[in-house]
Amino acid sequence: MPRMSYTRSMANWHAPLGVSFQTTDHVLTSGMWWCAVIWLGFFGGAVGSFLTVVWDRLGTGEGFVLPRSRCPECDRPIRWYHNVPVIGWLLLGGRCYDCGSRIPFKHPLIELAFALLFIAIGLSTPWL
Repeated sequence: MPRMSYTRSMANWHAPLGVSFQTTDHVLTSGMWWCAVIWLGFFGGAVGSFLTVVWDRLGTGEGFVLPRSRCPECDRPIRWYHNVPVIGWLLLGGRCYDCGSRIPFKHPLIELAFALLFIAIGLSTPWL
């Protein structure tokens, strides 16, 4: 019996969404591919941001969702448009908008690490 290559042996296998390996070669155009990579980066950054909040609030008795994120110095809530992972920190120059105190570098670093991790995992799948 002749040995089948990986792509031939997987050609009739269907993923849970009904996409076969034969069709995935042409499913994503370059524009869609970039949108998927950017979406993975934003999603990974959001997960990293949430996990940073969880880490900071462990053992304090505060919830992980409420109260909203706030400056540790002036205790004012962070505006939603300043809370965008990595980008918000860069736009603010690493400082609180209200009092000017420094925002720790660990926040954008963890967010960026998770964004890159999600992109790397996404790129390792056969669908992207």
